[in-house]
Amino acid sequence: MIARVLLIAVSVFFTITAGAYSQIQLPDVTGPIIQKIPIFVPNLSSVGPGDPKGQEFAEVLRNDLENAALFNVTAGNEVIGDINNISFQAFFDAGADYLVAGQYQLTGGKIKFAVQLYNVREERPILGRSYEATPGKVREAAHRFADLVMKQITGNDGFFTSKIAFVLGNGRNRNLFLMDYDGANKKQLTRHTSLIMSPDCTPDGNQIVFNSDKVWDQDLYVITLNPPSEKRLTRAFKLEQSAEWSPSGQQLAFSANGDIYVAGAGGKGAVNLTRAASIDVSPTWSPDGSKIAFVSDRGGAPGIYVMNSNGSGVRKISSGGYSTDPSWSPSPQVNKIAFVKLGGSGANIYTINPDGSGEQRLTGAGRNETPSWSPDGHYIAFSSTREGAKDIYIMYLSGENQRRLSQGGGKTFPAWCK
Repeated sequence: MIARVLLIAVSVFFTITAGAYSQIQLPDVTGPIIQKIPIFVPNLSSVGPGDPKGQEFAEVLRNDLENAALFNVTAGNEVIGDINNISFQAFFDAGADYLVAGQYQLTGGKIKFAVQLYNVREERPILGRSYEATPGKVREAAHRFADLVMKQITGNDGFFTSKIAFVLGNGRNRNLFLMDYDGANKKQLTRHTSLIMSPDCTPDGNQIVFNSDKVWDQDLYVITLNPPSEKRLTRAFKLEQSAEWSPSGQQLAFSANGDIYVAGAGGKGAVNLTRAASIDVSPTWSPDGSKIAFVSDRGGAPGIYVMNSNGSGVRKISSGGYSTDPSWSPSPQVNKIAFVKLGGSGANIYTINPDGSGEQRLTGAGRNETPSWSPDGHYIAFSSTREGAKDIYIMYLSGENQRRLSQGGGKTFPAWCK
């Protein structure tokens, strides 16, 4: 009878039709964040014996929505046992606009979840899903549902199933790692034990390019995640560094001996775009692939420049101070470049429009470096020493909701992957 109750609930959830997206107006990227959307995510009720792994679903979901910066998340003090008899008035009086409720059941070494998103004001379900997961996959199931909740309420794609590549170590004792976007499930990808820097992921998230001096000088390498493999792309003594995939994934922009090159995805057919009497490094593509931003000292101190992807039309967009680490949002709607500006003993992350207007400072404490945009282009991962050790943080594109993801220090060069 218990199993039948859960299965009936699951079948009902699949029949729910989603409401229209974009139910809220997202904030202007240069202004303060909007008032956060109140959503209640109480613990799930158990059908049969309870288990901490069953409650992990709600815990991960709450953390995801808090990381999104757009929600005011409340756990609530009650578990909703009967999803057919929810007191919407009580949640409305408590300030909720939305509510997530559901059940889980342990069966055959797996956990079955049936979860539903409700519009509290309208007293109706607007999204329902079921999942069956082993204990080690509960987090993934919760991330997937969080993506759907984000899309349903805001119209924006969620980023909760994404990954972040990063470099761990000090000096020439560094390696490349990958973790879930929220810092869980850390996995070592290389055993170079060398000076590794500047990873970047293909648009599909299956390959990561980075530079390493494993064999004498800095060369470009590519890690393929599925099936696992590693390949060295360059072999010339040209200090190839800071590569970034084009939006199509068919080209690589990178620096070599102080010039910007563009090559095919395999590193072949490299073309020098800059050929200037200056040091040009750290290229980053515009969302449509038609332009490249980069760092150059051709005007004196290093600054941020933009050029067409064939090397023409070079122009400086940053002003004042030592500027580096540009990263162009992949979202055409956002269309901003994050970068680092050094001043005194500090380093902070700024954003700027491609024409040089609208410069905005996002961070304040410690050294904040190497920004990397989320796949949807609305969030930024970065490294910071604000709490002593260098770790990975994320924030919303306006600088709101800066949250620490990793612990232990020694983590640099985050690269947000799909």
